[in-house]
Amino acid sequence: MLMTLRRELAAKNNRDVIAEVRDIRVKQSRHEFKQELLLDRIDASATTLLGDVDSLRADEVVPELMPVQWHGGEPGGPKVLFVTSNGSGMGHLSRCLAIASEAERSGCRTAVLTLSTAWEVVREWGYPVIYHPSSAASPWTLSTWNRSFARYLQRRISTDRPDVIVFDGTAVYRGVTQVARRLEIPLVWLRRGMWKEGVTRVQYDRPFDVADFVIVPGEVTGEAPHDQNQVSYVGPVSQASQLEILNSEAAKRALGLDKDKQYALIQVGSAQLDGQSAVSASIECLNALNSELTPVVLVSPVADREPEIPGAVVVHGRYPLAPYLKAFEFAVCSAGYNSVHENLAVGLPAVYVPNTDAVTDDQTARAELVAESGLGLVACSVTELNIEMSNMVSLDRRTALIAALAARQAADGSNATITELLQIMDETRIESLHPDGTNDDAIDS
Repeated sequence: MLMTLRRELAAKNNRDVIAEVRDIRVKQSRHEFKQELLLDRIDASATTLLGDVDSLRADEVVPELMPVQWHGGEPGGPKVLFVTSNGSGMGHLSRCLAIASEAERSGCRTAVLTLSTAWEVVREWGYPVIYHPSSAASPWTLSTWNRSFARYLQRRISTDRPDVIVFDGTAVYRGVTQVARRLEIPLVWLRRGMWKEGVTRVQYDRPFDVADFVIVPGEVTGEAPHDQNQVSYVGPVSQASQLEILNSEAAKRALGLDKDKQYALIQVGSAQLDGQSAVSASIECLNALNSELTPVVLVSPVADREPEIPGAVVVHGRYPLAPYLKAFEFAVCSAGYNSVHENLAVGLPAVYVPNTDAVTDDQTARAELVAESGLGLVACSVTELNIEMSNMVSLDRRTALIAALAARQAADGSNATITELLQIMDETRIESLHPDGTNDDAIDS
């Protein structure tokens, strides 16, 4: 009978478990309540035992453990640890940093542990991010890396004891789930929407197998489509809502541009149009229009060097970019989550060129949503790029887009996310799980 009960509880998400535990507390004795909690922890530990044993073998490859510099908030405030995957850009980090800023205003102390090679850029900006190499950036086999990362997390989180862990990435790493559940720390999956059709959706379809809570940041016009029960949907999340945006003259000065000239931003990364570089196609198109606009190519802040790009001004990337966007009359950029929502927040009209090589992110769907909402243009071929850039160069069309962007009611999801996190921390704090004030029946880490 107990095994049947365990299977039933395991099939529920953490919100249901919490509600059921509360009901048990009312109906049963404290002894029975504690036994239920113990069974829950035993079940969670048993399902990850093999990974735990493997992680213990990886001492020799675990990076040195340095003390966490908890950032912002109030002394003694709740601690929120953000963990991000490496990704192909800075979207995961930027979302977490936007929410971290809001968390600190609510009194929380924050820290970010990332696998992104952009960690140095963020640290130079002023946030003391913690870095662990991803499997691609490490010299180890994938098996060894998995053990290393799990072992590192075990030591890191056991030492720092955050009140909640927020993971931003397309797949929650096994070690993150293992350690969070073993140490009874709630794990929240901050899961970007707009997934492509046909990609692996095992975790997407069963998110509570790997996380206790799921929060989905919204897209363009508001919340993402509600396609799953027990998942929290919030408004779009962008750093732009947290930062001071420079006016046109100040932004040009900061980027080293002539304040008396007009510029168009080209930021399409590795996107291709009809088999050719979208960067080159955009520059050729703009220059062929004989406008007074000069194309500016912004090189990624994680790039090793500034390439020579004929026909354009090249500027080494800034992070975050949002404060400098008013230096430009319009942009031609990819339709990644961060780029789209920064432009929308600042009011910069843009032609969006979806990067179809993104693994899970459906940039085509996002770009089409922007266009359908009247907030931007989209180009999926060189012919479409020529048409839409010609439209954008037209002052009348650009002015209409600027007016539509100004009339947009911005919905910042950072505040709603913090409200969710504070509620989660309140419901899952140790005092709630252990009403007698002890934790002596917890599984030893």
